[in-house]
Amino acid sequence: MKTSATIQQLELALKTVNKKHGYKLEFNRIEQMTRNRVVFTLKSPSKIKGARISHSGRNLPKASWHAHGNFFDELFKINPEAVVFSRTNKITADNGNWIDFSIGSLFRPMQMSEASIGE
Repeated sequence: MKTSATIQQLELALKTVNKKHGYKLEFNRIEQMTRNRVVFTLKSPSKIKGARISHSGRNLPKASWHAHGNFFDELFKINPEAVVFSRTNKITADNGNWIDFSIGSLFRPMQMSEASIGE
């Protein structure tokens, strides 16, 4: 994901969301690309609260939909003007967070919000 938030703001949001929700999220990647653009991804140890499962039920070392949503909520409290760009979505303090989408198949339908551990 890309954002206009600073690395310091992202780190503070991560620390806050971990403490508030009992997650163990980490940055898988965090890199300053330009003066006002940071690229980052979140990860979580598998099989714990805040981690994600695949549509087939495999445990993944990725942050869940709920963990991302809670992280963005904390980020927007720190910087209400921040903008986050995911692959398919522009997320702001007023729009785009908590939008659910399908990750399943015809045989195993599943929404992203259903692919969380402990939420």
